[in-house]
Amino acid sequence: MCGAHGIMSVSERKEIRKRRLAAVNISERIRSHRKEAGLTQEQVAAYLGVSAPAVNKWEKGNTFPDITLLPALARLLKIDMNELFSFREELTELEIGQFANEIAETAMRGDFDAAFETAAAKIQEYPRCDSLIYMVATTLDGVLVLSDVPDERRETYKKTVFDWLERVSGSADEKIRCSVVYLLAAKYLQMEDYEKAGFFLGQIPDVQTDKTLLQTRLLLHEKDEAAAAVFLEGNLLQTAGRMQNYLFLLLEIEEQGGNHREAEAIAEISVRMCSLFGLWPYGAVVPRLLIALFRKDEKQSVRLIEEALEASQKPWDMRTSPLYYRHPQQPSRRLGRHFAKSFISEIRNKEEYEFLRGNTELENILKKYEESLEN
Repeated sequence: MCGAHGIMSVSERKEIRKRRLAAVNISERIRSHRKEAGLTQEQVAAYLGVSAPAVNKWEKGNTFPDITLLPALARLLKIDMNELFSFREELTELEIGQFANEIAETAMRGDFDAAFETAAAKIQEYPRCDSLIYMVATTLDGVLVLSDVPDERRETYKKTVFDWLERVSGSADEKIRCSVVYLLAAKYLQMEDYEKAGFFLGQIPDVQTDKTLLQTRLLLHEKDEAAAAVFLEGNLLQTAGRMQNYLFLLLEIEEQGGNHREAEAIAEISVRMCSLFGLWPYGAVVPRLLIALFRKDEKQSVRLIEEALEASQKPWDMRTSPLYYRHPQQPSRRLGRHFAKSFISEIRNKEEYEFLRGNTELENILKKYEESLEN
């Protein structure tokens, strides 16, 4: 209440501001959800048995709907009461990151059902948090790639991930939108669904200005040398990874075209690049293995598969490189274990390894690693 001189206390002023903000939030939500549902104010009024001016006043924040109308209004707008009243606060980036780590840990323990159920519940709680949906989808997608989940369950999980990704493919956050449409284009291309791949590829901006150097210089100008270094390291790591993938694909093109000498030269460049840029040692085996698989060189393929499995079990400790020693990522043996399981599953099931079926030496190698990975 007001004091003797009519002066409101700090808590009273805060409460008034809070109520005003709530009124604005509710009015905005009614208006935005009505438009999303493709309804006019007159249609909402007719459905609820009120006048169109009444609905107009709700959307301006002048009045509130009668409490008896709220359930029907929420049903009409296809939302729940919590969302209508904005009871849910937005999650912070830290909270989203922590949650992503939690569900990743659950999935990596093999309990994918629990991981997906927990993720779905959180998304239902924060249905408009694009950052959350994007992080959850990409996290579980990454873990799924490295898992040995049976095909039937894998397809169910993949469908859920795709649903989440497509849900935020039109996000107002440009960074999320661009990342998602790129990822979907790549996935549909891999699935040979060229129509959908082309659709999402067409949504990727043709020109993206690289502001890495400018951003780094700005941080230096602000005297934040550590932040500038971490930022630059992260971008360097991403760029090196992209270059490596470019080389792998170029190698495939040359090998398929019969340009074996060029393919071998590209493979050597890729191997040297892995060492120069401090990338995961497994990447140094990949180009030579690709060549052996293309040429169906059974003996060389088996040798390199064993080498690749061995390399995958060596933790990638970026702190040993002068390029990334500030990078926050820590080495993880668990990642290597999941990667090896996925790699073995790929060898046993993918067509490009068909010529190796029945090879006793390879079978013994795979069994040895399967047994060690179970322990």
